[in-house]
Amino acid sequence: MAAPTPTAPPSCAGHPDAAAGWRCEHCEALLCPACVETRRMGTVEYSVCTGCQGTANVLLRHRGAHRSLKARLPEALRFPFTGPGLQALVAVSLGLAVLRSFAVGVLLIAVLPLTLALGVFWAAFFALVRGAARGDPEADTPGFTDLVRDNLLPGLTGLGVTVGVFLPALVRAGTLLPSASSDETLARLTHPVETLGAPALMADPLYLGLWVLGALWLPWALLVATMTRSAFTALNPLRALACIRAVGRDARVVTGVFLLLAFEHSVLHGVAHAVLQLPILFVPRLLAEALTCLAPFAAANVLGLVLHVHGDALGYLPARDLLEPVLGNTAPAHAPPELRGPVPLDASAPTPDAVQAEQAAELAAAVEARDVAKALALYRGLPVPPRLKLSPSHHLFVGQASAVEGDFPLSVKALEAAADTAPDEPTAPRALVLLARVQGEKLGNTARAEEIYRYILHRYPDTEAARFAHARLSPAA
Repeated sequence: MAAPTPTAPPSCAGHPDAAAGWRCEHCEALLCPACVETRRMGTVEYSVCTGCQGTANVLLRHRGAHRSLKARLPEALRFPFTGPGLQALVAVSLGLAVLRSFAVGVLLIAVLPLTLALGVFWAAFFALVRGAARGDPEADTPGFTDLVRDNLLPGLTGLGVTVGVFLPALVRAGTLLPSASSDETLARLTHPVETLGAPALMADPLYLGLWVLGALWLPWALLVATMTRSAFTALNPLRALACIRAVGRDARVVTGVFLLLAFEHSVLHGVAHAVLQLPILFVPRLLAEALTCLAPFAAANVLGLVLHVHGDALGYLPARDLLEPVLGNTAPAHAPPELRGPVPLDASAPTPDAVQAEQAAELAAAVEARDVAKALALYRGLPVPPRLKLSPSHHLFVGQASAVEGDFPLSVKALEAAADTAPDEPTAPRALVLLARVQGEKLGNTARAEEIYRYILHRYPDTEAARFAHARLSPAA
């Protein structure tokens, strides 16, 4: 099934004009960044709903619902002119230029460098397709550590697919072209585009029709070859038709782009042939190879884009790998305060060294006196819990007291502060156990409670808290 049509993200329940990027597990409200707060437990950060303090899960959608293949296409076509693309282009062109410089003389001597050059080109081509399929901006170039795996097999696969789709046209060309000597045969192998695009051949309607048929088949055969690494499977026309059905309407776009790139490739081949006539040592060869690699590099990124957007429909990637956050990299508006260094405050709030220090001292006195009402009132009045000014036992007291009073959001904040302020103190595992119970038993966030219990088992394995957590976790957790 093709990727869904791009749609706008849902709206936030509290801010209808804002796009939602999270859903609360507890109240099930859709939330925008302003309605989500990032919390920290130890080194782990998670998001909560600012309304009910329930765990906020990121909303995901298919890549194709975020940006269509057509919208992403210009980036793929520009790849050869980007930094990573130019680096790959120069590296491959240099390798091809060196190898083709040795492809002179009799046909038997030229076979080895031509074979290695073929492997370099197709290994780079398939590597670029796979890199683009992952959405990796860096070019995924082969390592060439194994001659057979990294050079010969990709070369034979690419050659087999190209020859296979154009085999009917090649057979027809063989009947039209005159017999050639060994030197002429070498020239035809070295410049296949010029040979197959000769005016004498293009004037033949049957050859022209077979050539167009091969050009239409080629992108889908190469796509199958990338997925299966098999030229025989790629030459199965049923597999190509299955790919076209899976991609849907985007198949016409991809085929049209490939035909345009094929035309560009033929034009650049003519330019490269003229460049080779320049009386300069090696440089014309390098420029010619770069010119003839431009269109194939763009084509490789177009094929990678097809796999990036339609990889699940094509059976190349699991469906979960094609899910992206609805709001991309947008983070919640409320970030957790730093545990060390100055605590960030609202610009209109009193300075921490003056008023907040006095409030912290008053709160500590209320906790020591076990004045629950005053302690809770003072704690609620603090803009940000002063984690560096209150001891973890004070946070723990507020967390326990507010849970008894039924103020569970305040209890969650205080217990998290108790665990974060001094994670190596005995109060930390006790606070985490209480936090898990509040989340699971009072707020109904069982998934969040299990996360906390598992964290306790990992962080505090030989404690009473770990034994309690182990008993509370289900066997499958």
